[in-house]
Amino acid sequence: MVADSNLQVDQTDVGEEPGGDDRARPLGLILTVVIALAATVGIGAFFWSQTYQSPSGTQVAQSAGTAVVNGVTMPHVTLSFQSYPDANGSVNGVAIHPAGNPSWPAFGMTNVFQVPTHALVTVTVSQYDSGGALNNPWFARVRGTVDGVATVDGKVVTAVDPNNVGHTFTVRGTPGTDPGFFLNVPLPSVGGENQTDVGQHHTVVFSFVSGSAGTYAWNCEFPCGTMVAAFGGPMGAYGYMSGFMHVV
Repeated sequence: MVADSNLQVDQTDVGEEPGGDDRARPLGLILTVVIALAATVGIGAFFWSQTYQSPSGTQVAQSAGTAVVNGVTMPHVTLSFQSYPDANGSVNGVAIHPAGNPSWPAFGMTNVFQVPTHALVTVTVSQYDSGGALNNPWFARVRGTVDGVATVDGKVVTAVDPNNVGHTFTVRGTPGTDPGFFLNVPLPSVGGENQTDVGQHHTVVFSFVSGSAGTYAWNCEFPCGTMVAAFGGPMGAYGYMSGFMHVV
């Protein structure tokens, strides 16, 4: 009888909270969803905060009418920028790079550009920096421009001396953006270093046809930084030897 009584008590205990787990499950699911959403929003906010924003804003290409390239009429726009030996300097009182950093070279006055899709883009670069030898001479050749050429101080070139390069302007589509687009223009070095707009420099002009809408990244392929193999410092910090081109 004692054993039967204990058995009856056990059965009663089990049946005292019918469906208890079932009632708790919806609340647990709701809390899980809320936590997951909060984590997703937090991660998204973190990566958004890490998105590079040019301290000097975006240079929007200026309209130059229309042009005909290979029998196709398209918009024609222009861009102009410079490459300097010292990001801490200024031109006509305007800082090359608001964040400074003496001895770090930098493109200026901004490193973020905007151009329309499928347009002829003519770029003028004033190159004030000295330089040296490329790690890979492949980047000494002009690639991706109209007719595969650029002009250096008015002279048409298809390449520059790979041992005498100041910087390169090399553009690729970011992941998922026009994987067939590639642009590389070597900028020859100058004999000295002068960061005024009346100093010694090379004027490099080239044109290319922009690709599909999206964000493209550009960088310099000349090792002009610090630390290991001169690819640290300005080479690894946005706003100096790298940036973005938005095609809209």
